[in-house]
Amino acid sequence: MKIYQIHNKYKFFGGEDSVVDEEAKLLKLNNHEVIQLIRDNSKELFSLKDKFYALKNTSYSKDSIKILDTEILKNGVPDIVHVHNIFPLWSNSVFDFFYKKKIPIIMTLHNYRLIWEKLSLFDKDRDKYGYFKDSNIKSFIISKLINKRKDLLKTITMFITHTDFTKQVFSQGVIPEYKLIIKPNFLSSTENKIKSILKKKNAIFASRISREKGILTLIKAFNEIDIELDVLGDGPLLNKIKKDNINHNIKFHGSLSRDKVSKFINNSKFLIFPSEWYESFPMTILEAFREGTLILASNIGSIKSIIKDKHNGILFEHGNILDLVNKVKWILNNPKECDQISLNANNDFKSKYSSDVNYQQLINIYNEAISKTK
Repeated sequence: MKIYQIHNKYKFFGGEDSVVDEEAKLLKLNNHEVIQLIRDNSKELFSLKDKFYALKNTSYSKDSIKILDTEILKNGVPDIVHVHNIFPLWSNSVFDFFYKKKIPIIMTLHNYRLIWEKLSLFDKDRDKYGYFKDSNIKSFIISKLINKRKDLLKTITMFITHTDFTKQVFSQGVIPEYKLIIKPNFLSSTENKIKSILKKKNAIFASRISREKGILTLIKAFNEIDIELDVLGDGPLLNKIKKDNINHNIKFHGSLSRDKVSKFINNSKFLIFPSEWYESFPMTILEAFREGTLILASNIGSIKSIIKDKHNGILFEHGNILDLVNKVKWILNNPKECDQISLNANNDFKSKYSSDVNYQQLINIYNEAISKTK
Protein backbone atom coordinates (compact mmCIF):
# COMPACT_ATOMS: atom_id res chain seq x y z
CA MET A 1 0.00 0.00 0.00
CA LYS A 2 1.27 3.48 -0.86
CA ILE A 3 0.50 5.98 1.90
CA TYR A 4 1.00 9.73 1.91
CA GLN A 5 1.52 11.23 5.36
CA ILE A 6 0.69 14.93 5.59
CA HIS A 7 1.98 16.86 8.59
CA ASN A 8 2.95 20.36 9.73
CA LYS A 9 5.72 20.40 12.33
CA TYR A 10 5.64 22.80 15.27
CA LYS A 11 8.49 24.88 16.65
CA PHE A 12 8.84 22.54 19.64
CA PHE A 13 8.83 18.78 19.00
CA GLY A 14 5.75 17.27 20.63
CA GLY A 15 3.41 14.31 20.83
CA GLU A 16 1.90 14.85 17.37
CA ASP A 17 5.33 14.76 15.75
CA SER A 18 6.14 11.61 17.69
CA VAL A 19 2.96 9.87 16.48
CA VAL A 20 3.77 10.72 12.86
CA ASP A 21 7.27 9.27 13.19
CA GLU A 22 6.07 6.11 14.96
CA GLU A 23 3.35 5.39 12.40
CA ALA A 24 5.73 5.89 9.49
CA LYS A 25 8.25 3.47 11.01
CA LEU A 26 5.53 0.92 11.75
CA LEU A 27 4.12 1.01 8.23
CA LYS A 28 7.55 0.75 6.61
CA LEU A 29 8.41 -2.23 8.83
CA ASN A 30 5.33 -3.93 7.42
CA ASN A 31 6.46 -3.32 3.84
CA HIS A 32 4.23 -0.37 2.97
CA GLU A 33 5.52 2.59 0.97
CA VAL A 34 5.26 5.72 3.11
CA ILE A 35 5.84 9.14 1.59
CA GLN A 36 6.08 11.84 4.24
CA LEU A 37 5.08 15.32 3.10
CA ILE A 38 6.08 17.45 6.04
CA ARG A 39 6.14 21.22 6.23
CA ASP A 40 8.03 22.81 9.10
CA ASN A 41 7.23 26.15 10.75
CA SER A 42 10.88 26.66 11.70
CA LYS A 43 11.92 26.35 8.04
CA GLU A 44 9.16 28.41 6.42
CA LEU A 45 8.12 31.06 8.92
CA PHE A 46 11.13 33.33 9.40
CA SER A 47 9.83 36.86 9.11
CA LEU A 48 6.68 38.71 10.11
CA LYS A 49 5.82 38.80 6.41
CA ASP A 50 6.01 34.99 6.26
CA LYS A 51 3.69 34.67 9.23
CA PHE A 52 1.10 37.08 7.81
CA TYR A 53 1.22 35.26 4.48
CA ALA A 54 0.61 31.91 6.21
CA LEU A 55 -2.21 33.43 8.24
CA LYS A 56 -3.87 34.80 5.11
CA ASN A 57 -3.79 31.31 3.56
CA THR A 58 -4.76 29.37 6.67
CA SER A 59 -8.14 28.30 5.31
CA TYR A 60 -7.01 27.51 1.75
CA SER A 61 -3.43 27.52 0.48
CA LYS A 62 -2.73 27.47 -3.25
CA ASP A 63 0.95 26.92 -2.40
CA SER A 64 -0.03 23.60 -0.83
CA ILE A 65 -1.83 22.59 -4.03
CA LYS A 66 1.34 23.30 -6.02
CA ILE A 67 3.44 21.24 -3.62
CA LEU A 68 1.02 18.31 -3.85
CA ASP A 69 0.90 18.49 -7.65
CA THR A 70 4.70 18.21 -7.70
CA GLU A 71 4.73 15.31 -5.25
CA ILE A 72 2.10 13.36 -7.19
CA LEU A 73 4.17 13.73 -10.37
CA LYS A 74 7.29 12.58 -8.54
CA ASN A 75 5.90 9.79 -6.33
CA GLY A 76 2.71 8.68 -8.05
CA VAL A 77 -0.86 8.49 -6.77
CA PRO A 78 -1.23 7.04 -3.25
CA ASP A 79 -3.77 4.42 -2.18
CA ILE A 80 -4.63 6.54 0.84
CA VAL A 81 -3.71 9.85 2.47
CA HIS A 82 -3.27 10.16 6.23
CA VAL A 83 -3.41 13.76 7.41
CA HIS A 84 -2.13 14.76 10.85
CA ASN A 85 -1.59 18.50 11.39
CA ILE A 86 -2.37 21.01 8.62
CA PHE A 87 -1.99 24.25 10.61
CA PRO A 88 -0.80 26.76 9.59
CA LEU A 89 1.00 25.87 6.36
CA TRP A 90 -0.96 23.08 4.63
CA SER A 91 -4.57 24.26 5.18
CA ASN A 92 -7.88 22.63 4.16
CA SER A 93 -6.81 22.79 0.53
CA VAL A 94 -5.15 19.41 1.17
CA PHE A 95 -8.59 17.80 1.51
CA ASP A 96 -9.87 19.47 -1.63
CA PHE A 97 -6.87 18.27 -3.63
CA PHE A 98 -7.12 14.58 -2.71
CA TYR A 99 -10.93 14.43 -2.77
CA LYS A 100 -10.98 15.63 -6.38
CA LYS A 101 -8.58 12.79 -7.21
CA LYS A 102 -10.92 10.30 -5.48
CA ILE A 103 -8.22 9.30 -2.97
CA PRO A 104 -9.51 8.28 0.49
CA ILE A 105 -8.52 10.66 3.29
CA ILE A 106 -7.91 9.81 6.95
CA MET A 107 -7.38 12.58 9.48
CA THR A 108 -6.11 12.05 13.01
CA LEU A 109 -7.59 14.54 15.48
CA HIS A 110 -4.61 15.36 17.67
CA ASN A 111 -6.03 18.60 19.10
CA TYR A 112 -9.29 20.54 19.44
CA ARG A 113 -8.86 23.31 16.86
CA LEU A 114 -11.88 22.11 14.88
CA ILE A 115 -14.19 22.81 17.80
CA TRP A 116 -12.73 26.18 18.88
CA GLU A 117 -15.34 27.99 16.82
CA LYS A 118 -18.10 26.32 18.87
CA LEU A 119 -16.68 27.62 22.15
CA SER A 120 -17.66 30.94 23.67
CA LEU A 121 -14.90 33.41 24.52
CA PHE A 122 -16.27 33.32 28.07
CA ASP A 123 -16.78 29.57 28.40
CA LYS A 124 -15.53 28.57 31.88
CA ASP A 125 -13.80 25.50 30.39
CA ARG A 126 -12.39 27.29 27.33
CA ASP A 127 -8.78 27.00 28.48
CA LYS A 128 -9.04 23.21 28.69
CA TYR A 129 -9.28 22.91 24.88
CA GLY A 130 -5.94 24.57 24.23
CA TYR A 131 -4.98 28.05 23.03
CA PHE A 132 -3.05 29.50 20.15
CA LYS A 133 -0.08 31.39 21.63
CA ASP A 134 -1.73 31.16 25.10
CA SER A 135 -4.37 33.66 24.00
CA ASN A 136 -8.15 33.29 24.00
CA ILE A 137 -8.59 36.18 21.54
CA LYS A 138 -5.92 34.89 19.14
CA SER A 139 -7.46 31.41 19.30
CA PHE A 140 -10.88 32.85 18.46
CA ILE A 141 -9.46 34.66 15.42
CA ILE A 142 -7.56 31.56 14.27
CA SER A 143 -10.70 29.43 14.61
CA LYS A 144 -12.58 31.81 12.30
CA LEU A 145 -9.81 31.64 9.70
CA ILE A 146 -9.53 27.86 9.84
CA ASN A 147 -13.28 27.37 9.55
CA LYS A 148 -13.76 29.64 6.52
CA ARG A 149 -13.49 26.44 4.45
CA LYS A 150 -14.88 23.99 6.98
CA ASP A 151 -17.08 22.67 4.18
CA LEU A 152 -14.01 20.70 3.02
CA LEU A 153 -14.11 18.60 6.20
CA LYS A 154 -16.98 16.73 4.51
CA THR A 155 -14.47 15.33 2.02
CA ILE A 156 -12.61 13.40 4.76
CA THR A 157 -13.45 9.70 4.65
CA MET A 158 -12.78 8.89 8.31
CA PHE A 159 -11.45 10.63 11.40
CA ILE A 160 -9.25 8.92 13.97
CA THR A 161 -9.81 10.01 17.56
CA HIS A 162 -8.09 8.53 20.58
CA THR A 163 -10.50 7.87 23.43
CA ASP A 164 -14.19 7.73 24.32
CA PHE A 165 -13.78 11.22 25.80
CA THR A 166 -12.43 12.78 22.60
CA LYS A 167 -15.00 10.97 20.45
CA GLN A 168 -17.77 12.49 22.56
CA VAL A 169 -16.25 15.98 22.27
CA PHE A 170 -15.91 15.88 18.48
CA SER A 171 -19.29 14.25 17.83
CA GLN A 172 -21.15 17.12 19.50
CA GLY A 173 -22.06 19.07 16.38
CA VAL A 174 -18.63 19.08 14.70
CA ILE A 175 -18.05 15.69 13.07
CA PRO A 176 -20.69 13.01 12.35
CA GLU A 177 -20.27 10.18 14.84
CA TYR A 178 -20.30 7.53 12.09
CA LYS A 179 -17.08 9.04 10.68
CA LEU A 180 -15.24 8.87 14.02
CA ILE A 181 -13.23 5.80 14.95
CA ILE A 182 -11.26 5.31 18.15
CA LYS A 183 -7.63 4.26 17.80
CA PRO A 184 -5.19 4.99 20.62
CA ASN A 185 -1.61 6.04 20.09
CA PHE A 186 1.15 3.46 20.41
CA LEU A 187 4.88 2.97 20.83
CA SER A 188 7.37 0.37 19.69
CA SER A 189 8.33 -2.12 22.38
CA THR A 190 11.78 -2.14 23.99
CA GLU A 191 13.92 -4.72 25.76
CA ASN A 192 14.30 -2.53 28.84
CA LYS A 193 13.87 -4.37 32.11
CA ILE A 194 11.27 -3.27 34.64
CA LYS A 195 12.81 -2.32 37.96
CA SER A 196 11.26 -1.96 41.40
CA ILE A 197 10.52 1.60 42.50
CA LEU A 198 12.98 1.05 45.38
CA LYS A 199 15.80 0.61 42.85
CA LYS A 200 14.98 3.82 41.03
CA LYS A 201 15.67 7.44 41.87
CA ASN A 202 13.98 10.80 41.47
CA ALA A 203 10.67 11.84 39.97
CA ILE A 204 10.42 13.03 36.38
CA PHE A 205 8.41 15.47 34.27
CA ALA A 206 8.84 15.05 30.51
CA SER A 207 6.65 17.34 28.47
CA ARG A 208 6.33 20.82 26.98
CA ILE A 209 7.24 23.52 29.50
CA SER A 210 4.04 25.53 29.26
CA ARG A 211 1.21 26.59 31.53
CA GLU A 212 -1.43 24.12 30.28
CA LYS A 213 0.91 21.21 30.96
CA GLY A 214 0.67 21.93 34.71
CA ILE A 215 4.34 22.79 35.18
CA LEU A 216 3.59 25.70 37.54
CA THR A 217 1.44 23.48 39.79
CA LEU A 218 4.21 20.87 39.76
CA ILE A 219 6.97 23.31 40.75
CA LYS A 220 4.88 24.65 43.66
CA ALA A 221 4.11 21.12 44.87
CA PHE A 222 7.76 20.07 44.82
CA ASN A 223 8.67 22.95 47.07
CA GLU A 224 6.78 20.92 49.70
CA ILE A 225 8.39 17.53 48.91
CA ASP A 226 11.89 16.28 49.65
CA ILE A 227 12.66 14.33 46.48
CA GLU A 228 14.61 15.31 43.38
CA LEU A 229 12.67 16.16 40.23
CA ASP A 230 14.15 15.92 36.73
CA VAL A 231 12.40 18.28 34.30
CA LEU A 232 12.81 17.30 30.65
CA GLY A 233 11.57 19.34 27.72
CA ASP A 234 11.47 22.78 26.18
CA GLY A 235 8.78 25.40 25.89
CA PRO A 236 7.80 29.03 26.37
CA LEU A 237 8.08 28.98 30.19
CA LEU A 238 11.41 27.18 30.48
CA ASN A 239 13.69 30.20 30.82
CA LYS A 240 11.43 31.99 33.30
CA ILE A 241 10.98 28.91 35.50
CA LYS A 242 14.72 28.20 35.52
CA LYS A 243 15.44 31.81 36.44
CA ASP A 244 12.88 31.88 39.27
CA ASN A 245 13.63 28.42 40.64
CA ILE A 246 15.39 28.30 44.04
CA ASN A 247 14.72 24.63 44.76
CA HIS A 248 17.98 22.70 44.38
CA ASN A 249 16.03 19.44 44.14
CA ILE A 250 14.66 20.50 40.75
CA LYS A 251 17.00 19.99 37.79
CA PHE A 252 16.27 21.18 34.25
CA HIS A 253 17.66 19.13 31.36
CA GLY A 254 16.08 20.85 28.36
CA SER A 255 15.14 19.05 25.17
CA LEU A 256 16.69 15.58 24.89
CA SER A 257 16.63 12.83 22.27
CA ARG A 258 13.79 10.36 22.58
CA ASP A 259 16.24 7.58 23.55
CA LYS A 260 17.57 9.68 26.42
CA VAL A 261 14.05 10.54 27.55
CA SER A 262 13.17 6.83 27.62
CA LYS A 263 16.24 6.06 29.73
CA PHE A 264 15.34 8.83 32.16
CA ILE A 265 11.80 7.48 32.47
CA ASN A 266 13.03 3.91 32.94
CA ASN A 267 15.31 4.97 35.80
CA SER A 268 12.80 7.23 37.59
CA LYS A 269 10.63 6.23 40.53
CA PHE A 270 7.59 7.81 38.93
CA LEU A 271 6.60 10.15 36.12
CA ILE A 272 4.31 13.09 36.84
CA PHE A 273 1.87 14.22 34.16
CA PRO A 274 0.07 17.20 35.74
CA SER A 275 -1.73 18.50 32.65
CA GLU A 276 -4.50 21.04 33.17
CA TRP A 277 -6.13 20.85 29.74
CA TYR A 278 -7.93 18.15 27.74
CA GLU A 279 -5.05 16.13 26.35
CA SER A 280 -5.95 13.88 23.43
CA PHE A 281 -3.66 10.89 24.09
CA PRO A 282 -0.33 11.76 25.75
CA MET A 283 2.63 9.81 24.40
CA THR A 284 4.50 10.40 27.66
CA ILE A 285 1.97 8.26 29.52
CA LEU A 286 2.56 5.43 27.05
CA GLU A 287 6.32 5.76 27.55
CA ALA A 288 5.85 5.32 31.30
CA PHE A 289 3.60 2.29 30.70
CA ARG A 290 6.18 0.78 28.36
CA GLU A 291 9.10 1.38 30.72
CA GLY A 292 7.25 0.00 33.76
CA THR A 293 7.52 3.35 35.54
CA LEU A 294 4.67 4.47 37.76
CA ILE A 295 2.59 7.34 36.35
CA LEU A 296 1.04 10.04 38.54
CA ALA A 297 -1.36 12.07 36.41
CA SER A 298 -4.11 14.65 36.69
CA ASN A 299 -7.70 13.38 36.45
CA ILE A 300 -8.81 15.41 33.47
CA GLY A 301 -10.17 14.65 30.00
CA SER A 302 -8.79 11.61 28.17
CA ILE A 303 -6.37 10.81 30.97
CA LYS A 304 -9.27 9.34 32.93
CA SER A 305 -10.01 7.07 29.95
CA ILE A 306 -6.44 5.76 29.96
CA ILE A 307 -5.59 5.58 33.67
CA LYS A 308 -7.69 3.82 36.30
CA ASP A 309 -6.70 5.09 39.73
CA LYS A 310 -4.45 2.68 41.67
CA HIS A 311 -4.80 0.06 38.94
CA ASN A 312 -2.43 1.23 36.17
CA GLY A 313 -1.51 4.62 37.61
CA ILE A 314 -2.29 7.20 40.27
CA LEU A 315 -4.64 10.14 39.68
CA PHE A 316 -4.78 13.49 41.47
CA GLU A 317 -7.16 16.43 41.11
CA HIS A 318 -5.84 18.66 38.33
CA GLY A 319 -4.41 21.96 39.58
CA ASN A 320 -4.66 20.85 43.22
CA ILE A 321 -1.21 21.30 44.79
CA LEU A 322 -2.15 19.70 48.13
CA ASP A 323 -3.62 16.60 46.47
CA LEU A 324 -0.49 16.26 44.31
CA VAL A 325 1.74 16.50 47.38
CA ASN A 326 -0.34 13.89 49.23
CA LYS A 327 -0.25 11.48 46.28
CA VAL A 328 3.55 11.78 46.02
CA LYS A 329 3.84 10.98 49.73
CA TRP A 330 1.55 7.97 49.26
CA ILE A 331 3.78 6.70 46.44
CA LEU A 332 6.94 7.03 48.52
CA ASN A 333 5.31 5.18 51.43
CA ASN A 334 3.81 2.31 49.40
CA PRO A 335 6.50 0.82 47.15
CA LYS A 336 4.98 -2.68 46.96
CA GLU A 337 1.59 -1.38 45.79
CA CYS A 338 3.34 0.92 43.30
CA ASP A 339 5.29 -1.96 41.77
CA GLN A 340 2.02 -3.83 41.15
CA ILE A 341 0.42 -0.75 39.59
CA SER A 342 3.44 -0.34 37.29
CA LEU A 343 3.22 -4.01 36.28
CA ASN A 344 -0.48 -3.60 35.46
CA ALA A 345 0.36 -0.58 33.31
CA ASN A 346 3.04 -2.51 31.45
CA ASN A 347 0.57 -5.32 30.78
CA ASP A 348 -1.88 -2.73 29.43
CA PHE A 349 0.83 -1.42 27.14
CA LYS A 350 1.46 -4.88 25.70
CA SER A 351 -2.22 -5.69 25.18
CA LYS A 352 -3.52 -2.27 23.99
CA TYR A 353 -0.73 0.08 22.93
CA SER A 354 2.02 -2.01 21.34
CA SER A 355 3.00 -1.64 17.68
CA ASP A 356 1.63 -5.08 16.74
CA VAL A 357 -1.84 -4.29 18.08
CA ASN A 358 -1.85 -0.80 16.61
CA TYR A 359 -0.69 -1.88 13.17
CA GLN A 360 -3.71 -4.12 12.72
CA GLN A 361 -6.04 -1.35 13.90
CA LEU A 362 -4.47 1.15 11.49
CA ILE A 363 -4.59 -1.18 8.47
CA ASN A 364 -8.21 -2.06 9.19
CA ILE A 365 -9.05 1.67 9.15
CA TYR A 366 -7.16 2.19 5.88
CA ASN A 367 -8.90 -0.77 4.22
CA GLU A 368 -12.30 0.41 5.37
CA ALA A 369 -11.65 3.92 4.03
CA ILE A 370 -10.48 2.55 0.69
CA SER A 371 -13.58 0.36 0.37
CA LYS A 372 -15.79 3.39 1.10
CA THR A 373 -14.36 5.40 -1.79
CA LYS A 374 -14.67 2.67 -4.42
